[in-house]
Amino acid sequence: MDFANSLLQLVSNLWGLASKPLGYLCNLKDNVNSLRNANDKLKAKSADVLAMVEREEEGGRAQRTEEVRNWLGKVQEFVDGVDQVLREAEGHEQIKCLSRCLPPNCQSIYKLEKRVDQMLNEARELQTKDGEFRVVTSLLRPPPVLDMPMDQPVGLDISKFNEVWKWVVNEKQVRVIGLYGMGGVGKTTFMRSIEKELSHANNGFDIVIWVVVSKPEGWSSDERVYHLCQALTRKKFVLLLDDLWARLDLSKIGIPWLGLESGFKVVFTTRLTHVCNQMGANKTLEVQCLMPKEALKIFEKNIGKSLVDCDQEIRDLAKDIVEECKGLPLALITVGQAMAGKDSPHEWRNALTTLRNNPYKLSSMVEELYHILEFSYNSLNNPTRQACFIYCCLFPEDYHIIPDDLINLWIGEGLLGDTDDDVYHMRDEGESVMGDLKRACLLESGYNDYGPYVKMHDVIRDMATWITRDRGQGENKLLVIEKEEDMSAKMISKWGEAEKVSLWGGWIQNIDQTPPSCSQLKTLFVRETNVRLVPIGFFNSMVACLTILDLSNNRHIKLFP
Repeated sequence: MDFANSLLQLVSNLWGLASKPLGYLCNLKDNVNSLRNANDKLKAKSADVLAMVEREEEGGRAQRTEEVRNWLGKVQEFVDGVDQVLREAEGHEQIKCLSRCLPPNCQSIYKLEKRVDQMLNEARELQTKDGEFRVVTSLLRPPPVLDMPMDQPVGLDISKFNEVWKWVVNEKQVRVIGLYGMGGVGKTTFMRSIEKELSHANNGFDIVIWVVVSKPEGWSSDERVYHLCQALTRKKFVLLLDDLWARLDLSKIGIPWLGLESGFKVVFTTRLTHVCNQMGANKTLEVQCLMPKEALKIFEKNIGKSLVDCDQEIRDLAKDIVEECKGLPLALITVGQAMAGKDSPHEWRNALTTLRNNPYKLSSMVEELYHILEFSYNSLNNPTRQACFIYCCLFPEDYHIIPDDLINLWIGEGLLGDTDDDVYHMRDEGESVMGDLKRACLLESGYNDYGPYVKMHDVIRDMATWITRDRGQGENKLLVIEKEEDMSAKMISKWGEAEKVSLWGGWIQNIDQTPPSCSQLKTLFVRETNVRLVPIGFFNSMVACLTILDLSNNRHIKLFP
């Protein structure tokens, strides 16, 4: 009896020892399949999270959070381990015959099953909950100031730069600074110089941020607000806003208004002077065109060689070309690059003639210059103001236009209302239009011996003429004639396509040609000439359509049909 009990106890103990590994062996095939499925799900989830991270990191604005970084690393390590275990499991053919007998390498399969079981637990721990990685990146903290590569600025007015620099770093009460001026005048270059100086100086600012307002950003509005607030809260920062076209509510784009003690500064550039008022600028500065000496330097830089190395004729032609650009940096750069590599005086003479007569035909003028200046014209966003602006093309280059005369012409053309409208109302409207054109830096204003005047910068006038002529497609739509030779029969023949013709200046002494049929001619100026006689049949071809006839200051006309 004792022997029998002892035998039963022995069998029971042996069975207890064997039952656990046998359980592992029986579950191995199912667990391997479960592990394979869990591994596939983790791979897919990891790929989705990684794609989201890389999309947000693109452009260097953000970096993955530590939580996401650790999870991706653990998943990759887990996947590598699972792949090895799955290869090992597939090598055990004995898995297929577990139901027949106990395999001879029971110990190794037992270890494998135990490892598979552990990995299933790891897979469950790595599985993410819904929405767990809603935020996968954080805003990448920039260096305090980004030293942006830029050429040494040519023609920068040092005294004006020093004045703005003083506003930025010294005058605590100055919070918002506006730099304004016409398109292409160098406002961005001016502000780049401020940014570069901030990168070199010990100025006490924690962050300097550059934003081109007219270009879209990669972030959504909410993301931009969130990230900027995160970056700027409790920081002393300078925000540089380039190319501002309307008032910008800083609080709505994530710029915290923290009071005078915070020490923040906002510097912006704009072509519209009224934006300076709308932004509450404490200080403003007009960025103006270059003086002749500086203009020649920037032109030389862009033709790629010193004019000293050229023959005298090319040097003289180059000075005339620079004069045509009237100190506008963007025009000097565009024309200079167009002349790079040209060594023949004939090419330079042709370029000067083209620049004077049809500047839009010069290489890159439309793409690199007029399209940029045209933004100012488009920003008027009002057909009346646009029509009043391009009307100024009828006046010669650099002409001082008397404001009252210009408004009277606008009224006569019907640009400011119908003939039934009150004339005083139309004059008020004219003053408003003129104010808008000056605030858009499309008209310049000043005073001479006769009182106030307005005028167009030559390059702005060229751009406006290009628009008037259907952007170069209708050369004869507008004709401005200032030379006697332009009154030849060949030139007069072009009047048949014209809508507006302007004869102007003392060089014109004779009108001895009768124009062809002028069925489209609505406006004719014959002003300040030395013409003595107008042929009897001169107006016959245009009398049915002519709306405006201006014969101001022709003192010598003795006979008028």
